[in-house]
Amino acid sequence: MKTISTLLLTLSVLIAANTAKAATYTISANKNWSAVMPATCANCVINISSGITLTLDENITCQSCTVTGGNINMGSNSMNLQSASGTYTIAFTGVNLSDNGGSITLNEPLSMTNSTFTLNGTSSMTTSYQDDLINSKIKLYGSSTLQQTGAATVNINMSSGSVIQIGDGTTGSTAAYTVNGPTLNLYDTSTVTATANTNNFFDWGTFYTAPTAASTKTSHLSYNNANANLNLNCGGTNPHGCSNPNLYGPATLGATGTTAGAILLPVLLVDFTATLNIEKMIVLDWATTMESNSSHFNIERSQDGSVWNTIGTVQAAGNSSMTIDYSYTDENPAAGVNYYRLSMVDRDGRNAFSEVKIVRTTALVSDVSFYPNPARDYVNVSLAQSASTGAMIRLISQSGQVLQEKKVAGNGTTVTFPVQQYATGVYILSVAAADGSHESSKLVISH
Repeated sequence: MKTISTLLLTLSVLIAANTAKAATYTISANKNWSAVMPATCANCVINISSGITLTLDENITCQSCTVTGGNINMGSNSMNLQSASGTYTIAFTGVNLSDNGGSITLNEPLSMTNSTFTLNGTSSMTTSYQDDLINSKIKLYGSSTLQQTGAATVNINMSSGSVIQIGDGTTGSTAAYTVNGPTLNLYDTSTVTATANTNNFFDWGTFYTAPTAASTKTSHLSYNNANANLNLNCGGTNPHGCSNPNLYGPATLGATGTTAGAILLPVLLVDFTATLNIEKMIVLDWATTMESNSSHFNIERSQDGSVWNTIGTVQAAGNSSMTIDYSYTDENPAAGVNYYRLSMVDRDGRNAFSEVKIVRTTALVSDVSFYPNPARDYVNVSLAQSASTGAMIRLISQSGQVLQEKKVAGNGTTVTFPVQQYATGVYILSVAAADGSHESSKLVISH
């Protein structure tokens, strides 16, 4: 009996350990959530390649998750973020998330780094835990809402120029941001902006500003209380009466306290991608869906994500409510890791930064050879060396359609693709490492 009990205990420990083990998902092609991950994903590490979109096609729960890179399109579905066990900070790094009428519920602390959450329509985001925004943005459009509740000991920390933007600058948006209890800390140039008189910020508490988290903080109020000068955009001919603790836009919380006027992003940016092409150049593509008084885009590059240099400039349309596509090619990227961001500059000289995109130019998969080329009936692809196991080789058409893909176990492996069924022309062979970085080469099929 003792032996059986010991065995059962051992099995229980093994099962518990296996349950807590992180599951890693690498998303290197546009996918629906249900096709690659369970609806309830525990201890998940989700790596999305640059320019790739993971689409939620169902309501999901992510427990103790870490998400890096790429785009997430929620549609009108819900995302419940919680801990698998104990306390866990849900982390998003380099992620561009779009919510179009769904809900984000946070039941654990949140960390956003170089990320943008855009809430459209009737989307909502609620949390009662600490939130840290580092060079990140939360954009509230339409009638979307952000609500942060909890005790005063719960901190909302915004740093490195982070922005919470309430509204799109037009009175058609009724987006609102409510802080009910937690302490809002704005470090360096970080801001909260209500962009129009139909948008409001609600907070009975004091918010704080400081150059850094280690500096002495200065306290401010966002509403009237004993200072009638803070009765901004309310009463009289305005659409709202003055009622504490509502602050109506256009108004901004920043380093100097509460001020009239909105600090708007000069453009509404969508679909910003950075891709290494087969000529080893890095192509940056982006689009705007609205521009107001915009001047130009400075393209900035860094090798450490800290020190930035302007490598090019693209003129902006100026004023537009249509989708406008832009592109810039870095013909001489640095060897190794390259960080890219856009500085969006308006005609008044104000600027705002896009999210950061990361592209690696050094080969993670090296010494790739394929033969014959031109190919007639088949092509062999050989990996003499590999920086990581589990590389994926894909045969891709010029239109971007993945025709075939095969996973490579390790070094010295050769895989064969039959190609006799494809029309004569130029195709692409792509070898992608586990983190989504890749090398691509042209393959000619000739019958």
